[in-house]
Amino acid sequence: MNTNALPTEQINPRTQGLDKMTPKRLARAFNDEDFNAARAVQKANKEIAAVIVLAAQAYADKKKIIFMGAGTSGRLGILEAAECVPTFGTKPSQIIGLIAGGKQAVFRAKEGAEDDDKQGAAEILKTAKRGDLVIGLTASGRTPYVMGGLKAAQQIGARTALISCNAGADIAHTEVHICLATGPEALSGSTRMKAGTATKMALNAITTGAMTLCGKTYGNLMIDVRPTNEKLVARAVRLICQVAGTDEKTAKKLLASSGRSVKTAVVMHKKNADKTQAEKLLKKQNGFLTKVIDD
Repeated sequence: MNTNALPTEQINPRTQGLDKMTPKRLARAFNDEDFNAARAVQKANKEIAAVIVLAAQAYADKKKIIFMGAGTSGRLGILEAAECVPTFGTKPSQIIGLIAGGKQAVFRAKEGAEDDDKQGAAEILKTAKRGDLVIGLTASGRTPYVMGGLKAAQQIGARTALISCNAGADIAHTEVHICLATGPEALSGSTRMKAGTATKMALNAITTGAMTLCGKTYGNLMIDVRPTNEKLVARAVRLICQVAGTDEKTAKKLLASSGRSVKTAVVMHKKNADKTQAEKLLKKQNGFLTKVIDD
């Protein structure tokens, strides 16, 4: 793969004197470039919205959403998948992150792994099935590991999307290409910077948007939070108080009797129902709390 022409590999004229800058000027220069990441995401909103729909369809159909990438991109995909579990109460097996080089590459770079298109294909064939959504993450838009995975995904009937920072990305096996035109990095070629920031922003939008379309929010509240630690238990109690309109003591009792489900607890209180009845009401409305309590 010839990387010489990649936008992220070019010299940034605004930061050519990086090694002569003061700490304050360095901080300002990096921050100035970060604004370009947000602008790049803004320009790709149409494509991001299309992938939100694909992700919501996959999740609603109990299919997998799979992020795959190498290096920084791969780590961002793993982070996004991991954070969906406590935030939206998703199953770890339904939203997955794959990284070139395997788990050890999350903590230590594994050189050469990204050049293996066959490994990318093999991992998708092992992990994905027809109807799943595979989202490739690669700043260059040409990483062999990702391209091999997307090709294999399309061959088995999975849906495909690509997030890159290159308008000239290889989109032969991609349904939707989210191009984040972040341009040259402040530190030439260091795509953990603007490219990584823009990719993270796009991923946040995709997962949060998809989960919202699947009834995982109530207004802008994290109603499907999984209370797995003290902070999240406190958040769950606050949510019950706010949505059900009850006091903290009652909210704690509701949370315990609901099986630690905020949604179920709220329905139990609002509909004067027991746990089983509340769960049936939610299931009837595909988990959309607003359709149960705001009718």
